[in-house]
Amino acid sequence: METVQLMTIASIGEQLKSKELSPVELLKNMLKRIYKYESKLNTFITLMTDIAEKQAENAEKDIINGDYKGPLHGIPISLKDIIAYANIPMTNGSRVNPEYIPATHATVTKKLLESGVVIIGKAHLHEFAYKGPHPHYGWTKNPWDLNRVPGGSSSGSGSGVQAGFGLASIGTDTGGSIRMPASLCGVVGLKPTYGRVSRHGVTPLSWTLDHIGPLTRTCEDAAILLEAISGYDVKDESSYKHSKWNINGFNKNESLKGKKLGVPVSYIFDSLHEDTATFFKKALKTFEYYGAEIIPLEIPNLNRLREAHSTILTSEAYSFHMHNLEGKADGYGPNLRPAFEIGQFYTAESYIQAQRYRKKISQEFKEIFNKVDVILTPTFPDVAPEIELYEKEVSFWRGKFTFIANILGLPALSLPCGFSKENLPIGLQIIGSPYSEGEVLSIGSVFEQQEEYYKVLPNEVLWEG
Repeated sequence: METVQLMTIASIGEQLKSKELSPVELLKNMLKRIYKYESKLNTFITLMTDIAEKQAENAEKDIINGDYKGPLHGIPISLKDIIAYANIPMTNGSRVNPEYIPATHATVTKKLLESGVVIIGKAHLHEFAYKGPHPHYGWTKNPWDLNRVPGGSSSGSGSGVQAGFGLASIGTDTGGSIRMPASLCGVVGLKPTYGRVSRHGVTPLSWTLDHIGPLTRTCEDAAILLEAISGYDVKDESSYKHSKWNINGFNKNESLKGKKLGVPVSYIFDSLHEDTATFFKKALKTFEYYGAEIIPLEIPNLNRLREAHSTILTSEAYSFHMHNLEGKADGYGPNLRPAFEIGQFYTAESYIQAQRYRKKISQEFKEIFNKVDVILTPTFPDVAPEIELYEKEVSFWRGKFTFIANILGLPALSLPCGFSKENLPIGLQIIGSPYSEGEVLSIGSVFEQQEEYYKVLPNEVLWEG
């Protein structure tokens, strides 16, 4: 097997099932690739080589003996290092409690292991999933340009999937932290509906905004993972009792004829990078060509909704980190500590008003989804900024389009839709109504198969300099 080939869970899974490829061989090639390039890209905080090798050996034995668990059996993936894996350090990308070792698996980890995956390591991330990396761990690099950010906070997940250091990764998303690295690294990222995937065993950033989801090469791969990780969990009070999702809800050959795709025109086009605007418009034409109808939308007060999102996130983050800020403040990075500390100045009144406004807009979006099937936006207004620029502008945050799905709990997908003049990926976001992941993934898959941007890979020579 050539390690530079385009690999998807769907295609490699078939090779594992037919015994054409062994899980041990697959992992061996993956680790060889990691050993060669990880020092350049910095996508992992902890490699779990011994555990992964044992899991691959067990998967191989099971498959040979006819005990095939399904399309994830023997597939190597990573977990963002904010998701618990029993007896493995969980740093949260911070120095607040770097020696912390959880005694039990997160629910999502347990579900993945039951599906037969091989967990190759804990992926790098922005410290406690916010603002940027702790200086101790340094920057994860964007595979398309090592001088640029990969997006966050699931930075190691996005970069690692694009670099071929695993066929998928599980990330978290509070304002776009799965979708933005997916966009900037040129992969697929899915934030499911709030309550679809259990957050038990995952360090919170904001209890009412956090979501867990996959980063993959294709929409089909995201669907495969969603089936494995979804479902009700009594240990998560936000878990929805009917949250188990079946991959039969995904149609790779979905017809777009008659589909109504909403576009909030004025909100989108007032601050887009030129190339982002060009490829977003091109994507709209592709959807129209295959029979969809583009419906212009005017959604008032989205800027106010964004302020509500910020109030809720900052207030809830401070509530969780309050005791550590009092006793272990020096463990936080210089950018994150003040970002959390400011939460103490938000009043109960402002938090309650933000939550009330959230509920009001949620009702308005229900009416919007009576008129359209999904909403389309770019994922990120710009191309990936240079690390040096990001560091100079600590407040640099471009979740203008992604936060909407978090505060409203809606499923949202990012997938590649083009490349800038600098050969940097551009992402398209598809937002659906609650629990419509099947439709969102199916519509994305149609676009993906027609345009095939997912097949374009970075120039690895750039990693060898």
